Amino acid sequence: MTSPHLLRPFSSRQLALVEGDGQVMAFGVLGGRYVGPSIQVHVPTLLKRVRDLPRSIRTVVFFDEPVPDAAMVSTIDDMLAEFEELQAEVLVPYVAATEAVKRVDGDLVAEGIDRTSLVSIRCPEIIDRTILDAAVASLSDELWVNPTALIAAQGGAIRLYGHPLVPLRRRR
Repeated sequence: MTSPHLLRPFSSRQLALVEGDGQVMAFGVLGGRYVGPSIQVHVPTLLKRVRDLPRSIRTVVFFDEPVPDAAMVSTIDDMLAEFEELQAEVLVPYVAATEAVKRVDGDLVAEGIDRTSLVSIRCPEIIDRTILDAAVASLSDELWVNPTALIAAQGGAIRLYGHPLVPLRRRR
């Protein structure tokens, strides 16, 4: 049974991404509307979709719409051009963190966190196929996962689209 949370894949030929070179696969994901701005992908479906990808696919795109509109396709095209130029592992758009963030100790707020170095990741998420293959191979008991967070948890470099700073790396 296929989850409704990871819709059918859209090839680069269908969406005219990267001039339809057949090396990009995009997945429409509906998880973000339930959990906030970042997407959540049904792990069993993700595993099947990644396993079934043709070997020619080098780049995978996740976006939070059942069918991307022209603006989304244009954004993805622009991001793919930057992704190739940077030779990135993952490329994501972002906004500055605006919500209050607190560190807690048990059920007590211990301190506020300075947000000047925090960002919130948005869709679409563009991921190198080799990096995604390695990341999904490590999945065990999770039922839902954010692809970018999965790669970050393994120490992958997450680049911010249009941002001049060095890539973010999760501390190990």
